Amino acid sequence: MSTKHDILDCAESLFNQQGYTAVGVDLIRDTAGVSKTTIYRHFGGKDGLIEAVLKRRHLRFEEELFAKVNATNQAMLDKKLDAKTASFQRLSAILDWHYAWFMSDHFQGCMFMHALSEFKQNNRKISQIALDHKAWLGQLIQDALDKTLTDIEEKAEMLLTFIEGLIIRAEFAQDEMTKLVAKRSQHEALILSLLA
Repeated sequence: MSTKHDILDCAESLFNQQGYTAVGVDLIRDTAGVSKTTIYRHFGGKDGLIEAVLKRRHLRFEEELFAKVNATNQAMLDKKLDAKTASFQRLSAILDWHYAWFMSDHFQGCMFMHALSEFKQNNRKISQIALDHKAWLGQLIQDALDKTLTDIEEKAEMLLTFIEGLIIRAEFAQDEMTKLVAKRSQHEALILSLLA
């Protein structure tokens, strides 16, 4: 792996665990085992490093979620499913991905939400990366809905709000994560009711 990649890995882990403001360049330098000059040469400074971390994280999430939805679409090819059932299957794939993320060792909440919280008043570029990520997630959800359903935009907005709420709930209930994930059938019932 390259030095740049190592710095990104290290910074992402530290920002995820401790937040953006709490982590200084010195800590990243010491943890990554590189010089400050190397960090500044690759990223221009801490803000540039945060931007690079968030952009890379977005691309990773995008790739994983697209793969999850595409695998579901492939599995449904031979089945004659009505619009509601097909939409539900795609949304379940998105929900599955989120549950797996919540249960992972590295889940500490949403780095994009945290970035917006920390930077919305003082860093437009970082805030915009976070907002763009959330807009992309909303579009992914909307695209998962069959085009023959009514009120697609409103349903997508409600489903995005639901998933964003789950992310926050998962962050604040990490010691009860198994209980949260065990409520999957209730979450699916809610999704089905929104598709009606």
